[in-house]
Amino acid sequence: MRGMRRLALLLALCALATPLARQAPANLVIEKNVEARMRDGVVLRADVYRPAGGGRRPALLQRTPYSKNPGTADSQFHRLARAGFVVVVQDTRGRYMSDGVAVPHDEGADGYDTIEWVATRPDVDGRVGMFGGSYSATVQLLAAPLRPPHLVALFPSASYASRYDMVFQGGAFYLGDGLSWSLGQAKDVRRRMLEPQANRDGELGLSPEERKQLQGEWYRHLPLNTIEALQLRRYSPGYFELLQRPSYDTFWTTFDVAAKHPQFEVPAYHLTGWYDSLLNGTLANFSGLRANAGTEHARRNQRLIVGPWTHARPTSTTTKIGAVDFGPDAGFDSEGLIVGWFRHWMSSGRSPVEPGQDKSTAADWPGAWVRLFLMGENRWRDEQEWPLRRAQPTPFYLHSARGANGLDGDGRLNRSAPASGAALSDTFTYDPAKPVPTGLSGAYSRMPVDRREIQQRSDVLVYTSEPLAAPLEVTGPITAVLYIASSAKDTDFTAAVSDVQPDGTARALTDGILRARYRKSKTTPELLVPGARYEVRIDVGATGNVFLPGHRIRLEVSSSNFPRYDRNPNTGAPFATDATTVTARQTVFHAPDAASHLILPVIPR
Repeated sequence: MRGMRRLALLLALCALATPLARQAPANLVIEKNVEARMRDGVVLRADVYRPAGGGRRPALLQRTPYSKNPGTADSQFHRLARAGFVVVVQDTRGRYMSDGVAVPHDEGADGYDTIEWVATRPDVDGRVGMFGGSYSATVQLLAAPLRPPHLVALFPSASYASRYDMVFQGGAFYLGDGLSWSLGQAKDVRRRMLEPQANRDGELGLSPEERKQLQGEWYRHLPLNTIEALQLRRYSPGYFELLQRPSYDTFWTTFDVAAKHPQFEVPAYHLTGWYDSLLNGTLANFSGLRANAGTEHARRNQRLIVGPWTHARPTSTTTKIGAVDFGPDAGFDSEGLIVGWFRHWMSSGRSPVEPGQDKSTAADWPGAWVRLFLMGENRWRDEQEWPLRRAQPTPFYLHSARGANGLDGDGRLNRSAPASGAALSDTFTYDPAKPVPTGLSGAYSRMPVDRREIQQRSDVLVYTSEPLAAPLEVTGPITAVLYIASSAKDTDFTAAVSDVQPDGTARALTDGILRARYRKSKTTPELLVPGARYEVRIDVGATGNVFLPGHRIRLEVSSSNFPRYDRNPNTGAPFATDATTVTARQTVFHAPDAASHLILPVIPR
């Protein structure tokens, strides 16, 4: 028995050896846990997938905090290696097999060092591209401004332009993602501290029991800054640092990708989906880099594709989100696009890139600047810019006679401004103890779910247009301009747009939120005077949707979207400190001198 234990220990140690070639598909070689030493001496580890045989090839790098041991994503790395690339997949600092202490989003220097390390491998020809989604997109955009000499091109899928705007949407805290992500981090850090000899390469996340607690007591815990689930304060203190910085300040500028756009020198293909929570950031990075990147080569070679996708990598078989099928054209071979993109910039006919060498020797990417999937008509269309210059900002005004509370109300949405003598406002009560649920729309990604159950609530104002006689295309960012009053010193207002089908299904398109104290500025909060009237503007997000004949446009207005965002307790106290909540009486005006309206970017046809 003792001999069997020794054998098991020996096998476990062998599994941690670096590098170690493991069994690979035909014509591929896979090396495990290849070490790269960063400038401060910390060792990060990567798996390397490469074609069998000799020769030097261009490399593709992905850096991830979610384990380089990819499970089903293995096939993506195999395909890229078969296409002729050396594929390097690295655990970021302090995550899984890599050493050091993780500092979320502080990835610029490690990215630079890893790119240059990859370029010196004997099987790499000196040219390195980066690819990946979400956090793996962000690490690309934090490394590129440092101008690694051997970095040639990027393929970021779902990125942020401002970390602040990713954490605080309209001043409201992204609780759903922020807490669940931090709890997952805490479990990994705890394992490292208490079980330093454990195999760190396996999957690690919240258990079913922990997820049940998350959806129940943990999301609802007050005050936000006192939660101790999974010893969060000890093992993931960065979560509480976010809670201490609800206003935009110098802490956030360090991670502000948009501010670094002038330092970018390489092409980038930006991919996102209409239902991706990082849609706005991806759009901002594309348009910002196209206008402000540091070289003409980089500015000319920013590209964008937006499809009917959530926060996930689309595949050639992805045509549905939930119950909604967007048709056969929605399937998209993203891996094929990645291969084509990097082959263009790192074709075998080009010489290896040396430090200081001009990276712009290849011709510009021949594809469209922008590819958009038009929901409703379920087809692709090529464009020359984002946002579309021909879009016409079109106001749709809010009206009601008896009140717009829920689907039983008579809220209307049309092009006519309110007339004198009409009803002047709608009111509802917002109780933080009974928030409007995010529901199946997801705490992180959005979903094209049927919103009717939520629209039945009396604390949701519902405004619906008449059935359309002709197609109406809405492509671009949407804004809700509301004239409001509240009995509270601080509160939230939300807006959501849906496409109402002839059968009554209200398919969600996009939504947004605004914390009232940030109505003027995200740097300097200002409380409300209870009962006073204010104009607020809610960023409702972007969409690309054709409302077909017989369909109707619907706007919801309320004060919560939980647990995607934290509940505003309505007290006006400093953020995250409230142990109790109070109800607020909310008013939305639609009078001639306070004409609340929805601004839709209508595309002429």
